[in-house]
Amino acid sequence: MLDKLSKDLYRIRGSFGSNIYLITENGLTLVDSGFPVDLPVIRLGLRSLGAAPRDIDMVVATHYHGDHTGTLAGLKRRHAIRVAMHEEDAPFACGDTPQETTEVAFHKLLFYTALWPLFRYRYFRPDWLLEDGDVIDLLGGLKVLHAPGHSRGSICLFGEKRGILFSGDLVRNERGTMEGPPPHFTPDEPAACRSLEQVSGLDFEILLPGHGEVILSGAGERFRSLMEEGMIWPLGTEPPG
Repeated sequence: MLDKLSKDLYRIRGSFGSNIYLITENGLTLVDSGFPVDLPVIRLGLRSLGAAPRDIDMVVATHYHGDHTGTLAGLKRRHAIRVAMHEEDAPFACGDTPQETTEVAFHKLLFYTALWPLFRYRYFRPDWLLEDGDVIDLLGGLKVLHAPGHSRGSICLFGEKRGILFSGDLVRNERGTMEGPPPHFTPDEPAACRSLEQVSGLDFEILLPGHGEVILSGAGERFRSLMEEGMIWPLGTEPPG
């Protein structure tokens, strides 16, 4: 399903709650690319705009996890699409460095084991290694914010001119609840705390999370209020169950 957010910005709803964002300014750019099984929904979303996967110019990955990069190996192989991601996540995406591990609840482990054929990681090599402070020339300028914790190279993209924050998994909005990164997949809690504090200082209205519903107005104020109340894990609250 393709949701129009503005004249040059769309959301494609991926499988299992992953969001894929499509920017149509200066060509076609995806922010994140969903699970490996999400290629059909990407095709359908593009088709509704008269485009196809071969027309994608670039994909910006907020981090290397397979629910955000699952289609990239295939897209690169078939269409030579450029991929941008933070330099600290690149070794994990390539398979040069073993992926970070965390303790996962038993019921979640059973779920992911049963669906392993769908979730199996497809390695790829990024083309553009991003650094903190880089600016991507889209939507009035998207500044790369290094926001580690959920992964070493997690990033957010901040569009100051339009008050937009692509938050990856640092800030989610699932089931109507704004929250921090998923505890069972966040190996560095102190780093995640620092990243959340960094984001709380930004002036944004629109939140485009990696998972959950988009917030099109008042997102920054709402997020700061929850931070002050100690409602955002891992700052001042217990992990959600």
